[in-house]
Amino acid sequence: MRQAYVFSYPESCVMFSVRCLRFPLLAILGLFVVTTAHAAGPSLGDAVRQADGKYLETPETGLVDSSPKIMVGGGEDSMAPLDEEISLGKLRVTLTYVAEAGAKSPAGKRALQDIPEEAMLPDELGLGQIVPHAPVVTVYLDEPAPVASPGDDETDMPADGVEASPAVEAAPAGPRIVATLKGDSNGSSDPPVSMQLAELDPNNPYPEIVVSFFSGDAHCCSVTHIITSNADGSEWKTIDVGEFDGGPMLAVDLDGNGVYEFETRDNAFLYAFGCYACSQAPLQVLALKDGELKDVSAEARFKPAHAAWLKSLIVGVPEDEANGFLAGYVAQKTRLGEGKQAWDLMLKHYDRKVDWGLEICSKARNKAGKCPGKTTKVAFPQALKHMLKENGYRIEG
Repeated sequence: MRQAYVFSYPESCVMFSVRCLRFPLLAILGLFVVTTAHAAGPSLGDAVRQADGKYLETPETGLVDSSPKIMVGGGEDSMAPLDEEISLGKLRVTLTYVAEAGAKSPAGKRALQDIPEEAMLPDELGLGQIVPHAPVVTVYLDEPAPVASPGDDETDMPADGVEASPAVEAAPAGPRIVATLKGDSNGSSDPPVSMQLAELDPNNPYPEIVVSFFSGDAHCCSVTHIITSNADGSEWKTIDVGEFDGGPMLAVDLDGNGVYEFETRDNAFLYAFGCYACSQAPLQVLALKDGELKDVSAEARFKPAHAAWLKSLIVGVPEDEANGFLAGYVAQKTRLGEGKQAWDLMLKHYDRKVDWGLEICSKARNKAGKCPGKTTKVAFPQALKHMLKENGYRIEG
């Protein structure tokens, strides 16, 4: 889930002919280069490595996972996908598919296409059609119906004094369906999808079912749901986790206590101060508590996870157009109680030539990102402080 982007930018260079240079000129030039580099100070990458080198040895978190799961899709589009099934205790989850012949692909063309015959092997003729398949996830609970127990003699004795026939025990009911979810084919014969049975909420009698579909858009998105029961297991509901950057996602046990959480990135930082590839985002931890999904990123038990996430951020540090990186970096450092240190580093190294994201709004932006109030253009530090405050990140000190 974690991703570290390594930025590389072309460097301009001046070529000198060695044959034309005398020793005194070389000495003067070398002195000039050393003096200039010293005056410029350390680069952003050097400053980050100096401040956070201790995190490079941080161990990963959430690696131990024994939960039943299925991760499929994105394979050979000319082949029909296979049904799958996982189970845990009384819960059984199946993945089946519904063919959508004649549907339209995302590009607007008919998704039912023929691969040229000359491109197929002899035994593949007739397999070249790309038929979109929508994934369908069905959750079964293998819970027998309660058995009818016979009443006592007085209760069963009718008024005419004729003894009633003994009560007949009800046959156990078969598995009952507690939830069904259908994803989109997105024009694919084998769309990505994941399913997982894991304990997200220990306050009910059954584990949760995590279902994640792929939307098919660029840089986007996992559309994820949780299927969970109430406290006594009598009722079930589906909770929408939301859309998150990347493909279908699973829950992970970040703190090793046997209860799973969602480890994702705070999408608010993507595109905020630079392009998608120029942006970094802090870790966001979501947990299910009493049937409600909550942001628990600030809880102290997740500090090791935040340290591991910071390690992934500082692997690749850009030297140009660095504001998108610095925004996510400062936010991530606040989760570790080192926001002031990161803020001071940002003030020395932010890119003053880039104006992306420097307009702040006097009112909360709407769901489309539009400002319903007055916009004001400010410098990057002011824009970053405004954004951090809006999203619950506090710089200590």
